[in-house]
Amino acid sequence: MADMLITRVNGGYNLEGLELLAANCAFGRLCGAWKHCPAGCCFTFSRVRRQGNTILYLGKKTTTDANNYEWGYRVAKDGTEVEVRVLDSRSQLILGFGGHEPPALAAWEEKGWKVLFQFERPIIGMGEPLPAWCTSAESDISAPVPGLNPAGNGGDEKDTPADD
Repeated sequence: MADMLITRVNGGYNLEGLELLAANCAFGRLCGAWKHCPAGCCFTFSRVRRQGNTILYLGKKTTTDANNYEWGYRVAKDGTEVEVRVLDSRSQLILGFGGHEPPALAAWEEKGWKVLFQFERPIIGMGEPLPAWCTSAESDISAPVPGLNPAGNGGDEKDTPADD
């Protein structure tokens, strides 16, 4: 039943109409390639990964300001789990968030997903080190996955692998 809930889409996964997608800030790519960033670039991005029947999402929106925090949740339905973790900032992002926002917790609840936990806590710095499976804003996710709709925002297998 779990595999029926998870559909691979360009850039990530769709679960009952709720999408978890990987994306980079356009400036993050330029900064990595050219070693030059515009003022206010914060290397924001989102990453998605599948591990069996669990989908992991990480969004990085932290800034160099000290007003950063982390929030997230874990939901489950029919043997499938989704874990969302967002490194966020209460400061305004000058260039906006380069990733894709995860669905709100209420959206999962409306579809019958059970909330296993949710949290919010302060963090020191920008939230590094990141999980080993989550690279950085400099990793390229622009190549479409063969056979998927090219209208999406990219997503290659190294950033959103089918399984580990």
